[in-house]
Amino acid sequence: MHSFPAPSAPATALVGLDFSENGTWLASANQGSSSVQIWDLRKTSLLKTLDVGVAVTGLSWDYTGQFLASSGAGGVVVNQYAKASKQWTEPLRKAVNALDVRWSAKARSLVVLTGEGAVTVLSS
Repeated sequence: MHSFPAPSAPATALVGLDFSENGTWLASANQGSSSVQIWDLRKTSLLKTLDVGVAVTGLSWDYTGQFLASSGAGGVVVNQYAKASKQWTEPLRKAVNALDVRWSAKARSLVVLTGEGAVTVLSS
């Protein structure tokens, strides 16, 4: 279908990959990077690069495709895309040592796998 360019740093592994609910966007993150790339699959191009401030280890879109959660040893960060203004904001940043993150049903909470192997639920 399409090949996306590899990161500029050699031998960098992909650590996060998640499709938005409607399948039009793809979020990706590379090992050791605090950047998340948002790809527009309809145009096969880079839509946005978000610097989340933590080395990303996991990604998860909510069911609406408007909220993207990123996890890392430095915390959990949620970025929101507002369709009306076409702007990205950061409504949540939580200091949790997180290996991975997933949205619960209807995005009522975030389920976090911590670096210690525990599961933490962050609810709204």
